[in-house]
Amino acid sequence: MLESRGMRILVTGASGFVGSALCRELSARGHEVRAAVRRLTPPGADPRGLQQVLVQDVGAQLDWRPLLDGVAAVVHLAAIAHRGAREDEIRRVNLDATVRLAQSAGGLVPRFVFMSSVKVHGEDSGDGAYRETDATRPEDAYGRSKLDAERALADLSAKSGMELSMIRPPLVYGPEVRANFLRLLKWVDSGLPLPFAGTQNRRSLVYVGNLVDAVARCVERPRGLGPLLVSDAETVSTAELVSRAAHALGCSARLVRVPTAMLRLAGAITGRGDEIRRLTGNLAVDISKACGVLAWQPPFSLDRGLAETARWFRAARA
Repeated sequence: MLESRGMRILVTGASGFVGSALCRELSARGHEVRAAVRRLTPPGADPRGLQQVLVQDVGAQLDWRPLLDGVAAVVHLAAIAHRGAREDEIRRVNLDATVRLAQSAGGLVPRFVFMSSVKVHGEDSGDGAYRETDATRPEDAYGRSKLDAERALADLSAKSGMELSMIRPPLVYGPEVRANFLRLLKWVDSGLPLPFAGTQNRRSLVYVGNLVDAVARCVERPRGLGPLLVSDAETVSTAELVSRAAHALGCSARLVRVPTAMLRLAGAITGRGDEIRRLTGNLAVDISKACGVLAWQPPFSLDRGLAETARWFRAARA
């Protein structure tokens, strides 16, 4: 039983892939959403109960207090994730802006939900699966900025009493997805042979509908939950993901067997070593804490998530 209904919620990064889906979810659950967006959508295109506020640069020296007026919870999604960004710019947005927002919210807003990343733990979970209590060893600027933001938020929460939950998702997919997952869909749809038949790794993913459902439950809980790993209910190898994505797209998966060592060598030579490592390595998460404290099971199966994503992909290409 969820304890909070009909709240006013500030969502940053609301015009992004996850943010737009979260605003729809929160509005459907009866909440009033104040959406901090980088671009305004036309009147009538927004869910009921959504108020757009233009914030083009969350990393600027903003006065957040007017946006926090009457707000019961903040969901902070806005971040820089792309690899081409400089580390100082990543930290300006992902760390400094997060701290300023939380400082403004402390004492005014009871609840703060922060979108972190599984990358705070690292890039390879080995033979097991990451848990929230595992060591944090981020390997890139994005992961380091998220971990430092988590630590700063925990300190602010302890001082102000603001309830804090931090979500650590793996790769997010779904309609409107971009970057690596969209590239994978294009590869599968092209019919080109993909060299992953022998790749027996373990990867966790999270469908955007599962992620926003978990975030909404954090918002609606009357206490902070700390860090939570969230994903779909099953892990898959890259070979299985390609096969199931092909099925969703209505095409055949053309998988060929290439040794992992050879793939990684080719990646190093071509400057795509990180991408190949992600496609061949293990990155699994244990969601038992989230399931327990949120009384939650991912509402969408992997196959349903892939089907919804494939439907959007086909419509976008039509």
